[in-house]
Amino acid sequence: MIHACDLCGQTAATEIEPGVVVCSGCSFVYVPERRPPQEIAAAWGEVYRSGAYDPNWPGVKARLYYVAEWLDQKIGLEGKTVLDIGAGRGFFLEQVKARDGHPVGLEPDPDNANWIRSKDIACFTGAIEDFPGVGQYDLVTILWTLENCGDCLAMLRFARDALAPGGHVVVATGSRIMVPFKKPYSAYFGKLSPDLHCFRWTPSSLAVAFKESVLCLKALNDYRQNDVLLGVGCKEFFREVIPAADQSQAVIAFFRSWKEIFP
Repeated sequence: MIHACDLCGQTAATEIEPGVVVCSGCSFVYVPERRPPQEIAAAWGEVYRSGAYDPNWPGVKARLYYVAEWLDQKIGLEGKTVLDIGAGRGFFLEQVKARDGHPVGLEPDPDNANWIRSKDIACFTGAIEDFPGVGQYDLVTILWTLENCGDCLAMLRFARDALAPGGHVVVATGSRIMVPFKKPYSAYFGKLSPDLHCFRWTPSSLAVAFKESVLCLKALNDYRQNDVLLGVGCKEFFREVIPAADQSQAVIAFFRSWKEIFP
């Protein structure tokens, strides 16, 4: 199915890699031709089983540890109920539990969900459309999952609805666009089907996605000098963080320079 830009609805775009475009309206980097969200979630289960992605890789664990530690220092995890969407094999949830939080996983792959439960952590097997919990979590985390789903705004709106009063939505993803080059261009795009990575985030596009989901972006991490881009939002009015807007031609030029300088 062909989709217009998820953030602004425009269809005009420039292709930067096969199947990956930069929106001419808002500069969002996305995949217009993609399978339905539940098919994408099922395909990620096959990626796990094939070994093309392994949650035990040191870099994967390191970035999840960073998120847990950042949240513990900035918000505090002790006593907090935490729902992790796309929980993988639960390493982040283990970090929450170790900091005396109350973790719950939401994971579509049955093998991964069983793995999480084997660590004595509650986990619901299914997608956001199947999950019954609404209005009860202090933190809803979406860690390296918002880019891999089929409908980013639906996922953010679900996360918003799952919050308890005063709760926070947390999104973590790679800090790769409009920052110093941090990995080879070819490694960034990889060899998987484009719709397994439908969205590629900048601070600006993440802020727009939060706003479209009726969330206030209240904090960002030091993403320029870190491999992680981490945003925290809430339902209540707060002094909003407003990153500089991306310009489509600048984003396109960034990718072209990256491909030339650090292929």
